Amino acid sequence: MKYEFSPDLPKHKAEYQRNLHLIVKAEQENEILARQIQRQENLDEYYKRGERAKRAHRLITKGVAIESIWPASKEIEDADFYQLMQKVLTSANTAAILKVFKAEQLNPEEGGDG
Repeated sequence: MKYEFSPDLPKHKAEYQRNLHLIVKAEQENEILARQIQRQENLDEYYKRGERAKRAHRLITKGVAIESIWPASKEIEDADFYQLMQKVLTSANTAAILKVFKAEQLNPEEGGDG
């Protein structure tokens, strides 16, 4: 078979170059977007770790407060302690105390030891 020159060859070559340029540009944009997504995921993870650390600190602080006020709480098993706290915090007396406490927090000049 004899090779024949195609008059459309320059047009096809130019189209190939344009397509190649578009592919390279799309790959570069894809890499940029992938880096942006990774940065956002890293930032989200950073904030989640921070929130978990704050929660852990808060729980530890409150646990320490309970143990300092009631040292015998150290001797109670975790499940039993949980049940006790559930009973205490859902009792009518506790609800009344909490209501008064919240009111005092919102209006400190009206209530309290003053």
